[in-house]
Amino acid sequence: MIKEDTNGQQIYGSPDVLISRDALSIPISNFSDSPITISIGDIVGYAHNPRNWLDRPGHSAVERQRRDAYAQLIRNIIAGSAAITSSSEITSKAHRNATLPDDPVAEDPVEGGPKTAEVPPDAVTQSNFLASVGISPSLDSAQRQALEQVLLRNQDAFGLDGRLGNHDTQVEITLKPNAEPISLPPFPASPLNREVM
Repeated sequence: MIKEDTNGQQIYGSPDVLISRDALSIPISNFSDSPITISIGDIVGYAHNPRNWLDRPGHSAVERQRRDAYAQLIRNIIAGSAAITSSSEITSKAHRNATLPDDPVAEDPVEGGPKTAEVPPDAVTQSNFLASVGISPSLDSAQRQALEQVLLRNQDAFGLDGRLGNHDTQVEITLKPNAEPISLPPFPASPLNREVM
């Protein structure tokens, strides 16, 4: 049952509960911003006899066994805790970064800031270019030879002998009208994503 005062500032209510002789209390949920006062005689709910108000269960042995197991579970929960309490924990990324130790598998930031990269340490030379390219073994000799000729003709497009690859083809990139350029730092990868990469 949900109740509110005349100006709608205090809203409170009681959930559906079973009351026993040992625990004669009803929990009240306060949804307003301030404490509420419940006077003697205020109606906070309606009592019903559970023997004729609740649905009647079937009387099969399986259903009775399930019902008894569930009732025993509830008894064990009640016996194990006098009161049910809840707690909250801040789990924001900023809070974890401020309170937990650094991730041991995280890499130090790249020197010079974002959008920089180092040349890979194993530079491919022009002399072993074709040997370092992974050409599919399923190609026959004519297909392999034709592909090698294409690669050798366009070897300026690859980073050989420690230089960046360059190809003198002009490419036009179509942008959305009135698009503004943006620059964002790289997003960190989680350890799980790092494993996949």
